[in-house]
Amino acid sequence: MIFPKRKPLKPSAIANKYLFARAFFKNVRPGIEISVWAGRQEVRKYMSDAWWNNDPIKAAGNIHRNWGGIGA
Repeated sequence: MIFPKRKPLKPSAIANKYLFARAFFKNVRPGIEISVWAGRQEVRKYMSDAWWNNDPIKAAGNIHRNWGGIGA
């Protein structure tokens, strides 16, 4: 056997936090105005859920869509 079967990776809490933060802040465009307080509130709402089961990039896109900016 050349390539042994790999075990599926467990969801990583740190990786998902990083991906969410990267997607949330990288996708912000000049047309979107979201205050620091509102941004923290959205991040807190996301993190308080079963966030390790969510797709962090899709969640960040949903927040941007809810705030009227990006059709991600």
